[in-house]
Amino acid sequence: MMEMLRSIRFWLLLAAWICAFVQVVTFARVEAIGNIGFAIFALYLLLTLPFLRRDSILIVGFIVMLGLFFIRAVPDMETIMGAGRFVLIFAGLVPTMALVKSTALTMPSVRLSQNALANLPPEASSAGLQLAGHAFGGVINTGTFAMLSAALPQDSSFERRKLAAMAALRGMNGSAMWSPFFVAFAIGQSFNGAGAAWSAIGYGILVALLFTAISLPVFTPGLTLSIVKTSLNCLRPVMFRLLVVLFSVLGVALAFGLTALSAVVATMPVLVLIQIIRRSQFTGTILSDTRQSMRSMADDLVVISAAMILGWLVTRTGAISIILEFLPAETFPGWFALISTPVVMMLGSVVGIHPVITATVLLSLFSGSGSSSNPALLMSSHLIGWAAGTMSSIASLSVITCTTLYRVPGRDLALGVNMVTALLLALGGGSLLAVINAAFY
Repeated sequence: MMEMLRSIRFWLLLAAWICAFVQVVTFARVEAIGNIGFAIFALYLLLTLPFLRRDSILIVGFIVMLGLFFIRAVPDMETIMGAGRFVLIFAGLVPTMALVKSTALTMPSVRLSQNALANLPPEASSAGLQLAGHAFGGVINTGTFAMLSAALPQDSSFERRKLAAMAALRGMNGSAMWSPFFVAFAIGQSFNGAGAAWSAIGYGILVALLFTAISLPVFTPGLTLSIVKTSLNCLRPVMFRLLVVLFSVLGVALAFGLTALSAVVATMPVLVLIQIIRRSQFTGTILSDTRQSMRSMADDLVVISAAMILGWLVTRTGAISIILEFLPAETFPGWFALISTPVVMMLGSVVGIHPVITATVLLSLFSGSGSSSNPALLMSSHLIGWAAGTMSSIASLSVITCTTLYRVPGRDLALGVNMVTALLLALGGGSLLAVINAAFY
């Protein structure tokens, strides 16, 4: 019975994914497709509830309580369907990223980079893994950890595995500060608009470059320009393909006026299809791995969908006024919003509060007229908070994945040096954005 339910859920998710893709490529002109897709996705989410992990149940429960507190009146059907059509895009995004990850891991260029990383001298290993994690993380997200861990010798000592895992976390999670391929980007965009989202990429790249420039010498004693060049050489086999992916998504978004999220859903399956045609011998592997990933992503989809529906309703039903009733000011200073957003998200993650919860609350509070911060800078501060929070939370998917792959206890990864690093990133990144806001906006 349970296996049959899992099979039904897979086909429902596949159907919802197709509806999301069609909705994007038709520019949402056929409302019926969105409504049908939402109905299918809602049934998928409903059938997923009995399978949720305990931590996911707690997160969803907290989101529901927030909704009951802030949304005092039952939304009308038009509002509910609008929220459904909005959240349907996540039924397209998350499986699309699973497809991208499965495809990337079969590419010869990726294997060449893996081999180059495995052959790095010990003194360059940490820098190489952080840089590679950042580059790959910007496209395949947590799939990066599987790729990087495979480059580590099986007989590596505990200390080397720990250093490698922490470097991978700093690199991969740091890419959330600018990459449109993260769910965090979609969350920020939903509160601040597409225009702000694209500008936030630029600010995110600036903070990511500074973070990398500062953290590399700190965690790689004796770092030299030669070591940096050696580390960067590991990325040469894949750099062209990574740039093709990024510019394809950006180009489609700008050419057709799509959001970053919609551009990813529309563009990446086409690029994957091209790769499958070029390397047809891997078709079975790609489809099998994608199917397996789709069977294991239910918790993430439920949590993300619940948070996004709450965010949609809060920003469109006047519920934000209820939040303001409890606060001393209707409009907060820009510096306060830009610094407190990443710091609160990071500290909340340390104690087990998922960033999707703190992000929803903080962006509901500070976006629009809630603060005097520039929308692009506010979105960037949220992305910094997401990067810092997922880097240092024992409950984050990134840390849990690294715990399994690198055989290092989660507390050693989340509560050690990386926690201090994440706090400094949140505080420093937010402060830099506050200075930019004061100087130019």
